[in-house]
Amino acid sequence: MNAETKLPARELTTRQKIAVITVDVLILAELCVAMYLANANPDLFTSTFMKSFFSMLVPTMIAGYVSVRLLREKEIQVESTQS
Repeated sequence: MNAETKLPARELTTRQKIAVITVDVLILAELCVAMYLANANPDLFTSTFMKSFFSMLVPTMIAGYVSVRLLREKEIQVESTQS
């Protein structure tokens, strides 16, 4: 249960789980690319790594957040009519 709203926590759907795994793999690939780029010039290793990694990480995290939100199941609201 969620302490703030007193609602049960939602489970991720299969499509959401695939999106999270994809984002995780992309982040690992971005880490490898950033290390490769930074290793080309050891004198500027830190600044090159930070610039390349975070410039790739931020859009990936935003895309991951949006994709998980878009892939969640829609709640069907049923309105009851009383006569």
